Amino acid sequence: MRSRNPHEEHRVATTLELLYDLTLVIAFGVNGVQMAHALASGHVAAGLAAFGFVQFSTIWAWMSYSSFASAYDTDDWGVRMGVAVQMVGVIMMTTGIPQLYKGFEHHWELHSSTMVAGYVVMRFSMVALWLRAARANPDQARAARIHALWIALVQALWVGTTFLHHLSPLGLFLASVPLFAMELGVPAYLLSRYDHMAWHPHHLAERFGLLTIITLGEVVVGTAESVAVLHSEHGWSASTVVVLASGVSITLGLWWVYFEVPFGQILHEHPSRALAVSYVHFLLFASLAAIGSGLHVAALREEGESAISSTGAVLSVVVPVTVFVIALYALVVAVNLRTLGRVQQLMLGLTVAALAGAVLLSAAGVPFAACLAVIVLAPWINVVGVEAVGRRHMHERLESGS
Repeated sequence: MRSRNPHEEHRVATTLELLYDLTLVIAFGVNGVQMAHALASGHVAAGLAAFGFVQFSTIWAWMSYSSFASAYDTDDWGVRMGVAVQMVGVIMMTTGIPQLYKGFEHHWELHSSTMVAGYVVMRFSMVALWLRAARANPDQARAARIHALWIALVQALWVGTTFLHHLSPLGLFLASVPLFAMELGVPAYLLSRYDHMAWHPHHLAERFGLLTIITLGEVVVGTAESVAVLHSEHGWSASTVVVLASGVSITLGLWWVYFEVPFGQILHEHPSRALAVSYVHFLLFASLAAIGSGLHVAALREEGESAISSTGAVLSVVVPVTVFVIALYALVVAVNLRTLGRVQQLMLGLTVAALAGAVLLSAAGVPFAACLAVIVLAPWINVVGVEAVGRRHMHERLESGS
């Protein structure tokens, strides 16, 4: 398992990586449905906490393997067995998601044993892969072994959390956030000290793009659920058509804006910015999945199975769209533009105004479908801006080497 050439031509994702991604589809889908039901039943804090817990676990496990594969993947039997173990872990985690939500909604009880077991299975697969990389790369052996040891240590601590059942929200925060920080912080430190992972910039960017498309699928699913409910109640009414057109438009607009950012070229020119790109993608993936959940909340409300108000349903879509747009702007500024120009400031201001306007209209009694049509403006304001000047500005920055 020798380290791969980061400048290898025509490097693309393998079919095994794509197969692995399918398990994430299931995890995202179950997590989205559970959060929608939690929000619809009024358990907002519990739903958000459980959603964040699951999203971090699944995305970090995926990101950890994807970055490793970008540097070391040999696509041999050892790697394939390692990925198979990770797929088993994802399915185990997915099985435990409803139990986690139920516990959070019931006096913040931490029923995480099944989820933690699946997560630990996934992470110990990475321990084996790191030890294998250490044997094959003597010049990188120390860093690889530290990676493996650290992953094993953190998993032991995660297992310890399964003995904590009755926690206050603050207790849950104090128990989980340090472990999240340990998962993220030490690999970043090791990379800065040893510089031992030669990621392939275009392969890594492709992996992020593929998971973005998968997560956008949750928005499509949420749209389909809302349209199905409206159609069963009202047929092809104006509201049904507006929700259908708006859901597809939001999906297309967010896809358009994301893929206009040349992440592969940015990582090729500035490899040191890979961690910033990786970590901000946590917010991008989670917010896209949450948009799908928000549309599902609207469907539940239409069915009469929701205690949430119309404004609450609008907020369940507006908030994740806002997070996605702001996170993408922050990422582009951090790794490419370095500052926001007047055009970018105008685009961001108009986006926030459109999203705030949708909430205000809902509070004034405007139906959900009409508010969703206003939310559509948010991604498309940015599409127009990117097509007009944004793409040119990004490429000028790259060509100038800044």
